[in-house]
Amino acid sequence: MDEDRRMRFLLAHILFVASLAWGALSDHDFLVAFPTRLHWWCSWCKADGDWSKLIGLVAGGGFVVFVAGYVIGTLTVFFLQLFFCISYKLGGRWRFHEVAMSPIAFVRVWNRVGAPSKNRNRARELFAGVVFDYDVLRKDYEGVHRWLMRRWTAFNIGATSVCGLLLSLAFGYFVIGIPLAYAWWLPVVGFALILAFVASVAWCDTMNMVNFMASLPLKARTVELGSSWGNALHHLLQIRTRGSR
Repeated sequence: MDEDRRMRFLLAHILFVASLAWGALSDHDFLVAFPTRLHWWCSWCKADGDWSKLIGLVAGGGFVVFVAGYVIGTLTVFFLQLFFCISYKLGGRWRFHEVAMSPIAFVRVWNRVGAPSKNRNRARELFAGVVFDYDVLRKDYEGVHRWLMRRWTAFNIGATSVCGLLLSLAFGYFVIGIPLAYAWWLPVVGFALILAFVASVAWCDTMNMVNFMASLPLKARTVELGSSWGNALHHLLQIRTRGSR
């Protein structure tokens, strides 16, 4: 797993656990009742002198924390795709959250990667955007490509963190039984709104840079590289077309 994904998963579940801890500490009644619940759990785990249940519970808790980042990341992508899909069906401009190009920029990017004009379709905007970023920009504008990766990572970290914080409220209330006190949910929701704003700014910066780079003139080397990737994209589109028949 690359460093960007590790940071994305790590920060999301750390905020998830931190929110649960803050909710537990902010409610006096929960803190008073917690030792009783903990004693009951320990008594159940060591029934008949067998501590294997306690060991299994601790191991299971560690495993849950480990996979929490992946679960939060998966749910974040699901909600983002669902939001953009519904928004597009209702007349929105963007079909994918991964790439959002203006009509003019889309035509320029499609031509720049060397894809056939007859296959040009906004439904394939994601494919063209990936080829444009990882072939043209990474090889001809490496600094811009790295900047885009940093901004895209910032967006992903912000989005997954928002999802983790909101999920902590639901998990803490319905599963653990932490009351939704103002001292808990108000700071969590407030911080989630700040993260959502920062993530939206990072997303807009990324998409605006992609549209700006699409307006720049071609470099001589880019034409050759783009044509090879264009042939690969054309081959991919042919495979998808045959598969859909």
